[in-house]
Amino acid sequence: MKKSFFCLLLITLVSGSIKAQLANSKWKGVLELGSPVNVSFEFGKDTLAVMNLDQSSVLETMIYKVTNSTFTLVKVSGQSDCETSTIGKYKYEIKENTLILTTIEDVCEDRGPVLNNLKLVKNT
Repeated sequence: MKKSFFCLLLITLVSGSIKAQLANSKWKGVLELGSPVNVSFEFGKDTLAVMNLDQSSVLETMIYKVTNSTFTLVKVSGQSDCETSTIGKYKYEIKENTLILTTIEDVCEDRGPVLNNLKLVKNT
C-alpha cells in the first residue's frame, strides 16, 4: 500500500514539474514566415501567445496541453490559416536555456513546418 502511494505521488510530482517547465515562461526566437520574424512564445497556465516582437502584435493565440515531453496546440485566434479544430502535436526538450520543438504531427501547413526543429531561448 505504501509503495503504491509513493509511486502515485512520484508520478504526480513529475507530471506537475514537466508542465511547470513551460507554464508561465517566455522564450524568444525567429520564425521563418517568408522572411525572418522575431517572436516571443509566452506560455501561460494553459495558453500560448506567439508575439511578433518586430511589430508588437499577437501572431497567434493557442491552447496547449502537456503530456510528458510532448504537448498539443489548438488555435484560438490569429493570423495562420490553421483551423480551430486542428490539433498539432509536438515533442519538446529543454537543454540549459534552450527550448527545442519537433513536430510529431500537425496537418496545418502554417504551423507544423514552421515550428519543426525550432529553437527558442529562455527570456530572463
